[in-house]
Amino acid sequence: MSKTMMNDKVILKNRPNPNVTEYLFELTKEEVIELHDGQFLVDVSYISIEPAMRGWISEIGNYSKPVPINGTMRSLGVGKIISSRNSSFRENEYVVGWLGWQRYSVVNETQIQTKISPNSIPLSANLGVLGLNGITAFAGLVDKCNPKKDETIVVTTAAGSVGSAVGQIAKIFGCKTIGITGSDEKVAICRDEFGYDEVINYKKTKYLYNEIKQLAPNGVDCFFDNVGGEQFDAVIENLNVNGRVLICGTTGMPSFPTPNGPRINRLLLVKRAKIEGLLSFDYFDKYQEISGQLLSWFQQGRLKNREDISYGLHTAPQALVRVLNGQNLGKQLVKL
Repeated sequence: MSKTMMNDKVILKNRPNPNVTEYLFELTKEEVIELHDGQFLVDVSYISIEPAMRGWISEIGNYSKPVPINGTMRSLGVGKIISSRNSSFRENEYVVGWLGWQRYSVVNETQIQTKISPNSIPLSANLGVLGLNGITAFAGLVDKCNPKKDETIVVTTAAGSVGSAVGQIAKIFGCKTIGITGSDEKVAICRDEFGYDEVINYKKTKYLYNEIKQLAPNGVDCFFDNVGGEQFDAVIENLNVNGRVLICGTTGMPSFPTPNGPRINRLLLVKRAKIEGLLSFDYFDKYQEISGQLLSWFQQGRLKNREDISYGLHTAPQALVRVLNGQNLGKQLVKL
């Protein structure tokens, strides 16, 4: 590796106050450091943009430590190893892992999720339906909710990278699917591309509870929630007996302070329902097993992967703002 190789990277300069804007970040350039034993250098091809990044850059830590000020923005990425001092990771192999918002990433094996083949599927799909988003959807729906044939599944952010995978997997299990999303364009995508049986544009309905009730008169058996807030309240009031609620995200709620809302204790009691949270990090030890199943469905044409790609590292902050504002149409990626 040349000592004069330069790296473009995006660092975090400020915390949200309270909104996330592109001006919280700064594009910088620095020399690529020399590799130590066990490290390898990845030429990053794509980086993944996640709604969870809002929490990662917040001053208040949640399930992971906040990205430090002046630190490289945390993200998953996919790329090719171009130099290595690790016998288990060789030059010209491709990996998915925590590569960050940067063109070149010096990492060790603890930061890598998996090796991949660059030829069997599109490289970018390893960050979407075949990557962390697909793993999250599978773990939450299949492992936590245990869907059964003919049950009714409701999904918020149904057109998103996780929600769209949940809807498709639920159809594979023979369930009725109801998606909730925020535009007519996304309604059409949910129906035409992801196969949802019913889709609601929550911005166009005055009484979301009533609309869900009409579409699921016998109640909701499984609720996969990525939003929280008013959408959560409307769906949970429609729970069936023995309903299961999976909380995957809370993009419709402020991270801090914790908002007040309806008290659902009695509803859960009467419905004998279960509510559970999901962090995909808990499933990294099952990554290979789950991704193998997702890959099989993908190759059979039963899973589709829609992408929204911006080009150039400098577009990453703006891409994050688009995701948090619900403007992306598919898995948000940045191609370097």
